[in-house]
Amino acid sequence: MKRKVAEIILILLFYLIQVTFGNAIGIGGITPNLLIILPVLFGFFKGRNEGMLVGFLSGVMYDLFFSSLFGFSALVFVYIGYFSGIFYKEYEKVEVLIPLAMIMASDFVFEFLSYIGNFLLHNRLNVDFFLRRFIMPEVVYTLVVALVLYYPLMKFDSILDIQWKKRKKGILDEGSI
Repeated sequence: MKRKVAEIILILLFYLIQVTFGNAIGIGGITPNLLIILPVLFGFFKGRNEGMLVGFLSGVMYDLFFSSLFGFSALVFVYIGYFSGIFYKEYEKVEVLIPLAMIMASDFVFEFLSYIGNFLLHNRLNVDFFLRRFIMPEVVYTLVVALVLYYPLMKFDSILDIQWKKRKKGILDEGSI
């Protein structure tokens, strides 16, 4: 239960950073998508179910502020968490290339689907312009931010694992956590 509360607090923290400091950390009008990092990493660290849960909560938070179609981001983030969870136990956590590649692919797919829903269906057919001006710069920027955040999030996950294992063994009582 405390793990879930810690994950919700982390999602809220990433959401608040993206909402409040998004324009301040933006470069040329491009801001990183912080909320897409969480379902990928938690799916990679904890499996499909955890990735889907974090993806749903992150997607709902994204929809509240950034999306005109409520539920779209939540659905896409759930799928992103699910597909990231496929690699759970296949690779070690210290391997940074696989999660970063998943973050890059996930952000590209999410942004391209957002482009289709927001622009292509409204007869704005300049795909090349949107790829070069918006989608690829955001993917690269999100990738750089994910590289910086990967090890702190991995450490956060391992701290939660240690607390969980100690509680299961009976080393910690409920009052000392």
